Amino acid sequence: MKVVRKLSALGAIIAMGACANTPPNLNDDMIVRGDRVGDVELGMSLIELFAVKGPPRSTTPIEGTRATTYTYDGLVIAADESVYWIIARDPRYRTEMGVGTGAEQILTRGAYGKPKCVVTEDDVTLYDYRDIYFGVDNKTGKVTKVGIMRDTQTCDG
Repeated sequence: MKVVRKLSALGAIIAMGACANTPPNLNDDMIVRGDRVGDVELGMSLIELFAVKGPPRSTTPIEGTRATTYTYDGLVIAADESVYWIIARDPRYRTEMGVGTGAEQILTRGAYGKPKCVVTEDDVTLYDYRDIYFGVDNKTGKVTKVGIMRDTQTCDG
């Protein structure tokens, strides 16, 4: 009987250890600064991207580079041999602070504080925090896109 109890206890310990080591659920629609949007991660290979998302709706070469943009429902992803930026345009994608497409600009500034820089291009203002940026429509004051990179290039220097 002692052997059965010991084996049961050992089995329970192994099972708890297995639960503690399970990978995170990346299909959660979270925007994680400088890391991922849902199940698409910065640095993943094109093969991994296509395995996760399937074929894109469209592709567009990025002029003057070896990179291409891959358009999916709600996401635009740039990659050469691996993913290096992701733009979320669908409101289901949100940061841990609840900011996503459709959020008020004031919520973004309240959640993330003073940006590294602010750049206005036509009807959109970009609020850049280095590893995440928010495009805001100047007329409505609402977020139109959330982009992530390991290190954004909106700011000079």
